[in-house]
Amino acid sequence: MLEKLESLYYPKKIYLIIVLFIATLISLISVYSIQYPSGERPYLFIFWNTFLAWVTVGVAVLLDLIFSYSRKLVRAVMLIFIGATWLFFFPNAPYLVTDLLHVFARYSFDPSERFWIDPVFWQHLFTLFTIAILGVLLGSYSLFSVQNLVKKSFGVIASWIFVIIVFILSSFGIYIGRFVRWNSWDVLMRPGYIFEEIVIMLTDASTLYHVFSFCKFMFMILIISYVPIYVITRTFSR
Repeated sequence: MLEKLESLYYPKKIYLIIVLFIATLISLISVYSIQYPSGERPYLFIFWNTFLAWVTVGVAVLLDLIFSYSRKLVRAVMLIFIGATWLFFFPNAPYLVTDLLHVFARYSFDPSERFWIDPVFWQHLFTLFTIAILGVLLGSYSLFSVQNLVKKSFGVIASWIFVIIVFILSSFGIYIGRFVRWNSWDVLMRPGYIFEEIVIMLTDASTLYHVFSFCKFMFMILIISYVPIYVITRTFSR
């Protein structure tokens, strides 16, 4: 029964998920440890953002199970719908990279002084940087898993075309999540409104320039971080 999952790199994937889960616990403990003198903990929202990043991992595992154990017709239908769910949630993982900005929004500093000497500043920065790395790793794991299914179904070239499309859409998804403040479920709850807003966004010259300026860097981060992880993973999984 487990032979089909072994072709999808199980149980190695389970071991990796355990490692990522431990890394997540350590990172969130560090987030929780940051506290203002007043007692307020400024980064508790990171817990929810990290949970959303983990959703894409869970959906990727579900796709593996569907791919391995469902009948052909049922599998095709389920992969389309569950795959769409995965795509909606995938940007939540690399989105954690953009949470780095909260250091400069929530850490009180005087830009005219050498605030970087204060070790508390580095505690804030390194903690959210760790969360950013975690988001990249969770996204890379999830994408590697789904790309492998695409490769098995349609070939290597199609799988890399899929990756590029995912990165383009995710870069835009991260943009609207950070600047327009939409959530993944808004695609299902308010599809008409979102479509109208996207059309307006992409037809306004100044807005389009802002979108492109952000998305090109987000795309670079995604591709530069994913390709080495993909190569290393493929090398050690043989």
